[in-house]
Amino acid sequence: MLPLVILIWGAVMYQFFTFSKSDQENVAIQEPVVKPLMFKKREPITINVNYRDPFLGKVYVTKINKNSNHIFKKVAKTVKPIPDKIESIVWPTISYKGIVSDAKSKNKVFMLIIDGRTFLMRASNKENGVYLVEGDRESVEMEYKNESKIILIEE
Repeated sequence: MLPLVILIWGAVMYQFFTFSKSDQENVAIQEPVVKPLMFKKREPITINVNYRDPFLGKVYVTKINKNSNHIFKKVAKTVKPIPDKIESIVWPTISYKGIVSDAKSKNKVFMLIIDGRTFLMRASNKENGVYLVEGDRESVEMEYKNESKIILIEE
């Protein structure tokens, strides 16, 4: 058993020493090769900063010195706000359920559901900002923020 252990340890030592010597010889044989690196000349990057400030409503304008290419001063310029388009009126949800009172009487009472709440209204009454102009069995005419609309009966 002892000769087998000596043989294995000898093989390991042989591999170790021959491996380290071969690396040293290869390093000595290799010649250093230096290649010059080619770089492209960098072009300057310009950023367009002529946009409106969202908080102040001003546009920043840059002035360039004619003698050099450097920016030397920023001046704030006010911009007039663009008038908004006329806003369309958002009506509340209205559904017409019919006449509650006698259809032959002069004072007709209409059943309307405005934004989920039920109202019994007569002509020229106002509830939740909605004004009832007139109505009949099939439809009612409503007015909201000076805009009129005809609403048909829902069953």
